Amino acid sequence: MNIQLEYRDKFDGGISTYTDGRIIVLITPQIGEDYWVFRIKLFKDQALLAFPKFRTLGIGFALEEDWNTNHIYVGRSRTIFNRIKCNKRYKEITDQECIAAIKVLKKACRYYKDELHFEVGDREMFFEHLEKLKEINAVSPH
Repeated sequence: MNIQLEYRDKFDGGISTYTDGRIIVLITPQIGEDYWVFRIKLFKDQALLAFPKFRTLGIGFALEEDWNTNHIYVGRSRTIFNRIKCNKRYKEITDQECIAAIKVLKKACRYYKDELHFEVGDREMFFEHLEKLKEINAVSPH
């Protein structure tokens, strides 16, 4: 399987944060198949995505029957897959392909969020590190 990691070079997560000093409210924009930072196309119109999810990144399928089945990027790849597999859509997409793609997405998310220590949607910092993301894509998932 050839895994091709795509990244958005002009993505703005659009998450709004409001606070009154006591509580913080996070509001996301309308989420759909075009709401992603990273994408790996799988078959026809189906892909696995990594997208902003309340100050972290979530992983899920682009086209979903059950919109509430995504998972934050931390955790085991098999656990993430088991949570989201109901939305796989096509029998031509194998479980092994999904798990391999999730491993690549997790690497990209870890670099984007944890190693750089910046908030999702911080585009200026993201642009400075696109070359490292290209390196991540070149590494085989393990």
